[in-house]
Amino acid sequence: MRNTIRRSRTLATAATFIGAWFLPMSLMAQIFETETARPLHARELEVGAGYEFQHSNEGNETAIPFAFELGLTNRLGLLVEPVAYTAIRPKAGQSATGFGDLEVTASYLLRGESGRVPAFAFALEEKIPTARNNLIGTGKPDHAAYLIASKRLGRFDTHANVGYTVVGSPSGLTLSNRVMGALASELFLTPATSLYGEVLASTAAGGGEGAPVTPGTPAAPEASGDEVFGTLGIAHTFFPGSRFSFGVTRDNLGAVQIRPGITFWFR
Repeated sequence: MRNTIRRSRTLATAATFIGAWFLPMSLMAQIFETETARPLHARELEVGAGYEFQHSNEGNETAIPFAFELGLTNRLGLLVEPVAYTAIRPKAGQSATGFGDLEVTASYLLRGESGRVPAFAFALEEKIPTARNNLIGTGKPDHAAYLIASKRLGRFDTHANVGYTVVGSPSGLTLSNRVMGALASELFLTPATSLYGEVLASTAAGGGEGAPVTPGTPAAPEASGDEVFGTLGIAHTFFPGSRFSFGVTRDNLGAVQIRPGITFWFR
């Protein structure tokens, strides 16, 4: 069963809720899987946690991801994304429960938006294999690089990514590197409410039929075929320094995922 754990930048603690109430600031939330060229300000902190539930013909998956993003400068940011809980429950075969992998991303704003020219940023991402179950992670690191563009057009804020991932291959499997592309846009209905949507696609990592594999070695979650998925969602700010969101995602194999989330900012 493919692992389709997606990142969600949200928070779920009462202490943070109370703190954020007294720390209003302009919101530059990233509610997408698509990266944006909208960096945090220096010393600004974004903390989050979310809930992800996916259902497909193969079974169900649940994940609780967290995210901690810090603006080191007005151009340079650091994002740390642990997955505190993952549960894979296939209709047939072995189930798995445990920690997911940890992702660490450094992003840099190459140039700000001006006139008709979008903002451009570059990001480097490292997947640290903290998952201990080989149905959840490969046990090997991945290395990724992204080029990011963002442009505001009226009430729309649009983002595009191209990226390349060097995929770590576990013992007994030979995985291919991935190429990905993404396009996302957010429509601001009011200053507090927006609709958002995105489409992401990535090439296959291999590891499936015809791939070299040691007998008895379980298929790695990253060893999936070509992936395309789309998301539609809504986001709303109920009080300053926060943002709540709810998205629904469907992939090219018919799996459906719901992703409620909440984000808070500190400065």
